[in-house]
Amino acid sequence: MIKLSVSQAARRLGISRREIQQQINNGTLHTHEGYVTTDSIRLAYPKSNLYSEQDKKIKRYEQIQKDAVYKSAASDAVHAENEKVLMEMVSKLKDQLHKEEIRNSYYEIVFEELSERLDFLEKNCHSKDKASLHKLQLWVKSKKN
Repeated sequence: MIKLSVSQAARRLGISRREIQQQINNGTLHTHEGYVTTDSIRLAYPKSNLYSEQDKKIKRYEQIQKDAVYKSAASDAVHAENEKVLMEMVSKLKDQLHKEEIRNSYYEIVFEELSERLDFLEKNCHSKDKASLHKLQLWVKSKKN
């Protein structure tokens, strides 16, 4: 049970001290040790708002805190979703990289075999074709590295 002085009760109800005192004298409001109880005020003034400015501020702070917790949870959910999307992208990129590495290995084998065949042709070809094959061989070696 919360007790208020006559002045406090009047301020919270937005009425005069005299009106509160009349309610006490009529028996509409009950007192306890010289103070008006919030329970009796609520019975006499059911539509009244007994909250003080400090109570309103506390409620506002509590609402701000609830909103912040909600936003934090929403932010965590977005972060988790972003992390999931990023992990999927990384996985796809790893797959692509692996495929490109395999393709690159294949091209290295092709260049190596081409070099060997050009060497063979250069050794076994007609003398007038040797210079052209040698230039081609040098070009292939330059592209291989």
